[in-house]
Amino acid sequence: MKNETLLILIAVPLLVFVVVMSPGLFKFSDVEVNKKPAEVEKKVFDANHPPPEAAGRESTTVYKFVCESDMDYDVEEESQGSNGVWQVRLKVKRARANLSLPITVLLSQRIPNRRADFEDGHAKICERVYVDAHEPAYAACRRVIGREFSGQNKDRDSARKEAVNQARQEVNNQYANAVDAKVKDVFVIYDFYAPNWHESADVLVDKALQEYEVGKPRKLSSIR
Repeated sequence: MKNETLLILIAVPLLVFVVVMSPGLFKFSDVEVNKKPAEVEKKVFDANHPPPEAAGRESTTVYKFVCESDMDYDVEEESQGSNGVWQVRLKVKRARANLSLPITVLLSQRIPNRRADFEDGHAKICERVYVDAHEPAYAACRRVIGREFSGQNKDRDSARKEAVNQARQEVNNQYANAVDAKVKDVFVIYDFYAPNWHESADVLVDKALQEYEVGKPRKLSSIR
């Protein structure tokens, strides 16, 4: 037992020393994705004074797939011209994406219960798509690794920020386009079946997602 304790006391500090002094021996991920739980809020509004998002409708679901990204980079080139403008070229070496999904279900005070249940289905579709949202976020981050981005400004730090923001915007847009496209396609299937659907909204959510996965048909079949 004493020998084991002595071995641990020697090995742990040695491992820490090696990691600190020789980081190149260890492979650290150049992509990091963090995902907060989805947040769903329900609000009932006065039908005579609806919020702008629900104008002309009994209900609607407002959502946003948020991606806040950041980069670590190397400065490849940096120079100040005779006009005082800094030209900066950066290469991205590490990317991080922080994901969140706020959802607000807006319901008129006059809406029938069944219609309210089906509006909840839109929120559930967003949540279900969000389960795998780390995959397009990872792909978006991976896409900028090793690439160069440029910026210019009379302030050097602002020029760097402009270059980084180009990379961030590309990550954010690619992620948002991927998840938004999926949600909207599933909504089309869900909304097509909803008017004549006789089972629960949860069952319809499952059906819409399943049909999406096998490939949405050009013309949705009628319900039998």
